[in-house]
Amino acid sequence: MPTKRGDLSDGRLYALKIKGLSDAEQKWSPATYDRKVGAFEWVALDMDKVVVDADAASGAVNATEFGRPEDVEVIGDTLYVANTSEDRVVAVDLNKNVLTSFVQAGKNVPVENAGAKVTGFNSPDNLAQGPDGRLWIVEDNYLSDIYVAGKDNDKDGTADKVELFGSLKDPGAEISGIYFGKDPKSLFFNVQHPDKPKADGTWKITRR
Repeated sequence: MPTKRGDLSDGRLYALKIKGLSDAEQKWSPATYDRKVGAFEWVALDMDKVVVDADAASGAVNATEFGRPEDVEVIGDTLYVANTSEDRVVAVDLNKNVLTSFVQAGKNVPVENAGAKVTGFNSPDNLAQGPDGRLWIVEDNYLSDIYVAGKDNDKDGTADKVELFGSLKDPGAEISGIYFGKDPKSLFFNVQHPDKPKADGTWKITRR
């Protein structure tokens, strides 16, 4: 939190810590990450330690560890975080200090199964706010998908509906970044390291 709003040269850094978990349960584990939901608090970090190693500073106060947080997006009073190795996007309610699994593979969107040709949710990476306030999500994998998460109308912390918008077919290609500009009918996204030559670039999809 900056001492003066808008000035990041001075302030205090805080880390999120889920309430009701033991210090051991705060650590990252692929077997227990989905238990990291519920009420949380912001714990202040030792700024002398932060300038040397922020991760060590958060570990010193046993802050909650998540699986590869890759991107964040703020929509209204909610902070969304794409936790890539958890196959989920969490929603952090900044008013109520409650964290929920907003989109999670096997919960409100299918699990990806390439062998069964199921295009599901796997390795969410980048986030963007759509023109209607919905959350758009792209994946860091092959086949790299674009999903749109519906709003949480029943207020249970989870998207009521998650829809597949598009999917890359090129082997090795990955979507990296997604953005809506001033024109609400235009969606931009980057494609990197495809197997096809000269296929890297920024793509635009326009709705007429």
